[in-house]
Amino acid sequence: MCSNIIVLYIFLILKIISMLILPILLIIFRRKKYFNILLYIDLVILFFFAINNIFTSNSCVINSNIDGIKVTKSDNQLTRNLQIHPNTKENTSINVLPEKKYKIYNNNYLYYFNQNKDYMKDVYYECGNKRVYISSFGSSITSVSIVVSTLYDNNINPIMLFDYYKEDNKDICNSKITIDKVFDTIKKRYNDLTLTKINSDQIESSIKTGGFVIAEVKANEDSKLTCDSDHIVIYNIGLDGKLLIADPALLNHSYVCPYSSSAYGNVIDGKANENSWSINEINKETINYYLIKRD
Repeated sequence: MCSNIIVLYIFLILKIISMLILPILLIIFRRKKYFNILLYIDLVILFFFAINNIFTSNSCVINSNIDGIKVTKSDNQLTRNLQIHPNTKENTSINVLPEKKYKIYNNNYLYYFNQNKDYMKDVYYECGNKRVYISSFGSSITSVSIVVSTLYDNNINPIMLFDYYKEDNKDICNSKITIDKVFDTIKKRYNDLTLTKINSDQIESSIKTGGFVIAEVKANEDSKLTCDSDHIVIYNIGLDGKLLIADPALLNHSYVCPYSSSAYGNVIDGKANENSWSINEINKETINYYLIKRD
């Protein structure tokens, strides 16, 4: 990404001149004596952009557009923050981008976030001298973020949603973070959403009509999805009729549930998101199903 915002603006103005203003002037003054001068100026500017695109892939030329300027401004602001506070890790949603690797029912892609990734590891809230990290509480926030981002085809990432939540819940240390409270927060910003508790026999029809189902799961002696508690997104139905899930708390390797957990000794498959699951398998660990959709 080009880091010089002034150069981006200059190139954007040159693009507008060469592709819009000069062609209009050439049409208007096609019979005037300075027609050739305008034509040469236009050709020189267009040739400059062509050479840079074809042979050098100049990032300032390529990104001299509205989106490129917006991203550059964000990147520059983040860089300035790190220079001012070099030893402070800033929690920011600016560069948290979704992974788009799971196809939803209409063949678009799910906006998938994982709370154990590097971009989430330093997100926490403080209660006294104790830091509570999102990896230990954030599956409700991250699962809602996945669903809402996908429904709006827009990056509403977990850090952004958590910042909203903290704005709305000042006494965060003395209250449990629940999916209902998280949904209340997002509903204030996106008011055409609905959250409905459903039964397992409504999952298939809910997905086929454009909704997403969040399963609140709780561990037991036969658990395959979680060692304690979690929220997972049910986003599609496989060709075999089984359900496809996205677990926002999944590690990238298989692991044995520790002694302190409710499912001590059980193995959680690190490839759970790649597998398909029968409704009976998910029912064994689910205590609530929530349907989120747009009106």
